[in-house]
Amino acid sequence: MRNAVVIGFDTDLSVIDLDAPVGALAVLQEAVDGYVQAIDLTPTMTMWCNEEGKLDGLPTNSIATAIFQEKFGAVDIIVGNAVITGGVDDEGETIGLTAKQVERLEHLFS
Repeated sequence: MRNAVVIGFDTDLSVIDLDAPVGALAVLQEAVDGYVQAIDLTPTMTMWCNEEGKLDGLPTNSIATAIFQEKFGAVDIIVGNAVITGGVDDEGETIGLTAKQVERLEHLFS
């Protein structure tokens, strides 16, 4: 089971499984409601957001924006839902978050 945390633009958090039968890409695209863009936050955490979210007029995601700006500064904002996953394995495949990472994210934003 590869867990990921969805950070809703409305500040709701939920846990999803990237190992759904439709595949991880489809799960990520459904969660962000469109094509995905990956933003590496650390070697063990990646944020996925809607690649065309600003063009589509999606609302600002204040939590995801705060996470992004903590890493990169106030150079951009994140809109729509965002998903946090683990980094990548040796073959470049997206890995899930550990139980401890999920717990920490839930605690930080509860």
